[in-house]
Amino acid sequence: MKKLLLTAAIIFSGLCVSAQDFLLTVGIEKDANDEYSTESITNNLGFGYMINENFMGGLSMTDATNDSEADAEGVIANTIEAEMQLFVRYYHNENIFLSLTTPWGTETEGVSAGDMMRLGAGYSVNVWNSVNVEAGYSMLTSADANDDRKGEFKVGLSMSF
Repeated sequence: MKKLLLTAAIIFSGLCVSAQDFLLTVGIEKDANDEYSTESITNNLGFGYMINENFMGGLSMTDATNDSEADAEGVIANTIEAEMQLFVRYYHNENIFLSLTTPWGTETEGVSAGDMMRLGAGYSVNVWNSVNVEAGYSMLTSADANDDRKGEFKVGLSMSF
């Protein structure tokens, strides 16, 4: 419920922003049951503001997760470090962008926001009016406890207002 209220507040405040400078993004991914759900959409919303022609800053509701070290049986526990993250995008041109995403802070002692920082690149294609399809790849800037950078490929939609 907390995320739903925050989403509504950000969307409403975004509508008050200059119409040319606001971007809404959504990434769609499978849940723990390997199925797509509407919760995936609300959990992956992002709201950005074009600071200038090349830079965008914003807030993403994507969870920042951290893996613990694998135990003797090879089991890795996954914990949520932060429910929201800050992001910055640098647009090389209208289609190609670099992104940097980091949580505000973390819940686990010994894990910093810098440990959860992700660097990525993406490509955006305009499909209709101000609706774009985006594809991107990101990975942790530093390896986690299992020496893994947790690379992710995501596909999503964005709309500029």
